[in-house]
Amino acid sequence: MKEFDYSKVPHYKFYRFATTVFGPMFKKLYHIEHKGLENVPKNNKKYIVAINHTCALDPVFVAVAPGIPALHFMAKVELFNNPVVAWVITHLYGFPVKRGQGDTTAVDYAKKIIAENHVLAICPEGKRVKDKDGVPQKAKAGVALIARDTGADILPVAICCKNKIKRGEHVTVRFGKLISVEELRINADSSRDEIKEAANTVMQRISEMRESELSGN
Repeated sequence: MKEFDYSKVPHYKFYRFATTVFGPMFKKLYHIEHKGLENVPKNNKKYIVAINHTCALDPVFVAVAPGIPALHFMAKVELFNNPVVAWVITHLYGFPVKRGQGDTTAVDYAKKIIAENHVLAICPEGKRVKDKDGVPQKAKAGVALIARDTGADILPVAICCKNKIKRGEHVTVRFGKLISVEELRINADSSRDEIKEAANTVMQRISEMRESELSGN
């Protein structure tokens, strides 16, 4: 695997090309509907997009929404073992993270993304929910740690589908209201348990949005 360059946040024309050319086709394949787009910041406000992890395409479901800025997202390091896949993911602003190993390099790069006024997308659960009827699970601490250290708000996004996500199924992507660091009540003195509680508060908001959508509210 070619080493990922964490020293700088790049700019690739491929991202905009891919979302513009293939986005409409992708939306038709999965019957994607976007709701709550009025909650997406329209200025240069720093924020993190937090998404429940239903499948490998979650960041794409969000990225093809109208008016969404380019999303830089974490992807498991194993995906970068194939050079072709690695090239595509990298040029779509994905960057590798070693799950379960306290990968501070990836976390520091995530902070750099926000510091340079880009948008970070993260799945707080850390891995896909392969069973349990797709119900969002507990979050890892990462999303709250990054928010605390950068001062970025969190934009909760719920991927909603009544069945297992596949082509032809109707997928709703629901954007919620921004959650501020102040609302999460975390700061430099917060304990590890308080950080975890803040991360789970984000997941709870996403879960509530998903349940509301699937129940027809």
